[in-house]
Amino acid sequence: MSAAWLSVPAASLALGLVAANPDAAALTQLGLAGNWAVDCSQAISDTNPNVTFDATGDQAPQYIERGPNGAAGNAALSGVHALANGKVAITFTIVNNFGGQNTKIVMNNVLMKDGNRFRFLEAKSSDGQESISDGVQKSNGQQTKWLQKCGG
Repeated sequence: MSAAWLSVPAASLALGLVAANPDAAALTQLGLAGNWAVDCSQAISDTNPNVTFDATGDQAPQYIERGPNGAAGNAALSGVHALANGKVAITFTIVNNFGGQNTKIVMNNVLMKDGNRFRFLEAKSSDGQESISDGVQKSNGQQTKWLQKCGG
């Protein structure tokens, strides 16, 4: 009996791995894929948002934020890669429709990941405006919150 029958499943597996989105693979490898909250044991609220890094399928991974009234924001993710000292760079692309006009906002972010928790350290739009710098929100001067991984 020939071992040629092994080459078809192996080739199919290799094609499947190549087709996977590299940013989704990076999110998974870095341990960011999944659901996160300030406190996973508490209900979603204004002070306890739920975020998901959705890395399923071959499409660009998504960042989905939910508040007490449901979906609060969504962004396509790209450029996911590890930096030194537990930091991760991720580009968020947000497309909104205001009055029939699509607007696109590109945010370059740096997160700090420490085990099963993360927080935003930097957030800068493509036009250079910073909303977070050194882990401090420009809007209120407060430190960004650590979010913990929910469900493993």
